[in-house]
Amino acid sequence: MTQRILIIRYRFIGDTILTVPFIKNLKILYPDSSIDVLVGPQSGKVLENCPLINNLIVFDTTRYHKYDSQESPPKTFWFYAKLLASHKYDIVFCLKRSLGAKLLTYLTGAKERYGYKINLLDNIFLTKSTDFNDTTNEILSTLDVLKLSPKYNSRISLDNKLEYWLNNDEENNIIKIQSSLVSNNDIKLLIHAACAHEDKAYPLDYFAQIINELAKKYKITPYFTGSEIDFNLYQELQNKVTIPCFNLSGKLDLRQSMALYRHMDLAICTDSGPGHLLQAANIPTLVLFGPTDPKRWGPVEYDGNLSQAVYRSDLECRPCNYYKTCQYRECLTQLNPDIVIGKAINIISHFIKNSNMSNQNY
Repeated sequence: MTQRILIIRYRFIGDTILTVPFIKNLKILYPDSSIDVLVGPQSGKVLENCPLINNLIVFDTTRYHKYDSQESPPKTFWFYAKLLASHKYDIVFCLKRSLGAKLLTYLTGAKERYGYKINLLDNIFLTKSTDFNDTTNEILSTLDVLKLSPKYNSRISLDNKLEYWLNNDEENNIIKIQSSLVSNNDIKLLIHAACAHEDKAYPLDYFAQIINELAKKYKITPYFTGSEIDFNLYQELQNKVTIPCFNLSGKLDLRQSMALYRHMDLAICTDSGPGHLLQAANIPTLVLFGPTDPKRWGPVEYDGNLSQAVYRSDLECRPCNYYKTCQYRECLTQLNPDIVIGKAINIISHFIKNSNMSNQNY
């Protein structure tokens, strides 16, 4: 008999794509199951075409994120409680830590309900829970919830790699778009300077310095992607840069951006959803961390992964997780761009060495 499983993981792009290892390992434990995922109205798009998922259910009750946008009005919490109960799930994995998400888990009526234990009420809503450790990498943390399943045993080796799935049309369309940009340069550099929270922002002057210095050493083409509301930010960055850049903000939707990412050679990003998506595309990514914790949100280690977190380790105040005591955000405003440049050069040099190519080919 096929078991019906629901994963609750709505809200942000980063949270959603970081759920992929959980989904892959869940399917190994329950190969004959039917898996649904409760996702946010925009962030859920990163899980489209995943062959392991039967249904994506869009949870749209509030426009919390500045990038959230929907034409239809949001629905109520109780609308979703009734909807999910009607699906008669056997098992629910709640990967969110909010009390509302756990109440929703309880209201599904599923006999097995797994999630994080934050307070005593969680023992009412969940049949089994695990303590939440805010210093554990988010991917590994979700896998701790999976380990609550009676199907899991310690001999199983869990896969922690990110990935996403595109269809043929998405692949072919972005090839046409990129070819129309007519770039003959060899290194395609994705810069993501935008962020949902202003405290994560890395100074544009620093991003410009990074691009300009790399352009002195290599033939590079920078690409900018983001929402339409980010377009002016990247135009300002372009004005500070000495080489032409492709500002595609507002010109590509999320799925098209994901297709483009696979064609990049290197990425430098703020701590953001696209930073995680680029890692899922297997692109070496330097993620710039300020108030948030790279141990929790940074790249996981595995063989061949060149992505890494870049941050100031000498500041006792970080990570502050937005409860900052500073005035000038020294964690980012004093994160020397030379450090980022050096790490980028190391990655490019790795490519040159392993492809037996000379610097002139770049």
